[in-house]
Amino acid sequence: MHFLVLLYDDESGATEPGTPEFDAELEGYAAFEELAGGAIVGGEALLPSATARTVRHDGAQPRITAGPFAEVAEVLGGLYVLESPTLDDAIEMVRLIPAAAQPNGAIEVRPMVQWSDRRPERGGDRDAQVLATIHGDKTADEEPATDAWDEGAAGHGRFAEAAGDVLVAGGAVHPSTTATTVRVRDGELLVTDGPFSELTEVVGGFYVLEGTPERVDEVARQIPVPDGGAVELRPIMDVDG
Repeated sequence: MHFLVLLYDDESGATEPGTPEFDAELEGYAAFEELAGGAIVGGEALLPSATARTVRHDGAQPRITAGPFAEVAEVLGGLYVLESPTLDDAIEMVRLIPAAAQPNGAIEVRPMVQWSDRRPERGGDRDAQVLATIHGDKTADEEPATDAWDEGAAGHGRFAEAAGDVLVAGGAVHPSTTATTVRVRDGELLVTDGPFSELTEVVGGFYVLEGTPERVDEVARQIPVPDGGAVELRPIMDVDG
């Protein structure tokens, strides 16, 4: 079973590259990734929220504005996609992610309905990549195996076909009611039911888009979202660069 693991923290307390604290944090993530091993089937580190742009669907034509979907203190800093037999097994892994132990950090775990990643099949140089997360109010099409879900899935299928090579990865998640939030404080594991924040809820899932900024914008405007919803676009950090 696949789980979407969303990493939240307070950007105001972020460590600066080149400092001992930053190096220690990197070592913590490296230790987690070594332990999790093949259970990690996907993952992205994101540039700061100041680099975000949002595709807002509040009229006839989707419009792109500067800034994140919601102005909140604790923002999404990255994600993993884990393959794990059970939620409990996934929690035992994610408790070791450094973000869980940060004073204002937390990790949201959501079971996934679908996950695909075409990047391992693609060779050669790649354009910049952007994470597109889908936001909005909870709607009927959150529930798999319903007519509303099937209708929404068909719309996303048409989008994926039209997006072509710009769409390189993506995933759909189960409803927010299935989310679990994980924190570690003074070495103690704290697990609560529900999403980390209703304000930044990833309703239907996410896509990874790759291409020129103009092409990414063109495709992002076509992502199906609920009425009044939005798509937040965050540049993915090139950790190999």
